[in-house]
Amino acid sequence: MNERLKGAIDELEDHLAQQLNEVADTKRTINALCRRMGVEARYEEASPETNAARPDQYYGRPLATAASEYLERRKRACKAEEILQGLLDGGFDFDANEWKEKDRLRLLASSLAKNNTKFHRLPNGTFGLLAWYDQALIQKRTPKEDRKQNGSVEEPAADDKEGDKVPA
Repeated sequence: MNERLKGAIDELEDHLAQQLNEVADTKRTINALCRRMGVEARYEEASPETNAARPDQYYGRPLATAASEYLERRKRACKAEEILQGLLDGGFDFDANEWKEKDRLRLLASSLAKNNTKFHRLPNGTFGLLAWYDQALIQKRTPKEDRKQNGSVEEPAADDKEGDKVPA
């Protein structure tokens, strides 16, 4: 297949996935309002649309690449459970990494949390791409031990009760 056409198809599939995500978000909002009014939800849960990806989208890809592509497709922070399901739907091969099914969620969350050059764990427990967030805020919120380990913040002076000294 012509590479330019393949690129166009990939771009259109990404656009379609975004549109399906928007439709799913709208359906969830309508359902939430219906529940709030005490009436039956109008739409079935739209989970297949929210993770719309080709069945081979993440097959053979490194974990960090696949997870970041998934987050880019969603364009928002996601829970580890959502990322795991999205990667599975996109054909990511956890068996190649020798991750047992019962350990996958824990290992994925741990891998994302440890890769703080690409991912950021928000206070609500979701993961987003580091590039989406203000670095000053992230440095301020990062635990002292992590900042010290990364060499990104000086240890606070003894008389600095706030502990928020940042190198110039």
